[in-house]
Amino acid sequence: MRAEDLRARVERRGDATVVRLDGVLDVDSSPSLRSAVLACLAAEPSMIVLDVADLRHRDDVALTVLPALAQHAAAWPGSAMTLAAAPPQLASALDRMAVARLVPVFPTTDAALASAGTGRTARAKDEPAERMRLTLQPMLDATAAARHLVGRACSRWGVQRVRDVAELVVTELVSNVLRHAGTEMEVGVARDRRLLHISVRDHAPGQPRLGGRPADDEKDAGELREDGRGLLVVSALTRAWGCTPVPDGKVVWATLRI
Repeated sequence: MRAEDLRARVERRGDATVVRLDGVLDVDSSPSLRSAVLACLAAEPSMIVLDVADLRHRDDVALTVLPALAQHAAAWPGSAMTLAAAPPQLASALDRMAVARLVPVFPTTDAALASAGTGRTARAKDEPAERMRLTLQPMLDATAAARHLVGRACSRWGVQRVRDVAELVVTELVSNVLRHAGTEMEVGVARDRRLLHISVRDHAPGQPRLGGRPADDEKDAGELREDGRGLLVVSALTRAWGCTPVPDGKVVWATLRI
């Protein structure tokens, strides 16, 4: 089964995203589903609803990609992910694999979208109440501007207890863009009831590596070791961090408990 046998049609519904899936989900096509969801996360929707009415699955193991994607969406950008309109055979498999306990399943797409205001989704009560963003050029004063944004957000939202750590984390993330990507970047900060979300989006390919070099760059080894140490700092100070590829680059994100 080829990956292209799974198709995803994306629709914007307000600040939510609906992904209508058609075809077969198996171990070969699950990367296509992952890519589709990650591309949607780049727009930082409040919710992603996977309409699975026309989805078939070849084996139950392939369904484990669903809770993994929901966990990723919750970590960054703090989006809820739900399933909708599962046919009986798929619904039974979701119960067998305990996916339905981790990813809410609704009878229709409209019911899933309506749940955002009722607290019935796994993450609805934790959706970011506010977001602040700032576009920065790859200049030396970018780190100071990013720290100012994060500090202002922490003060506005009453989470000064994590302000120092958050400012250090965003400094490391922006410094990595200046050091290795050298592109315009968008710094974002958001909060929900439990977490502060920090993200830096750039326009360069490649994945940063903890304590090592980025996958697409093997030059300037001393400089790359500096990058590794910076990500070690981020890893030590945050609840979670990661890198999400987007069509025009990547987003490196981190979350802090508040």
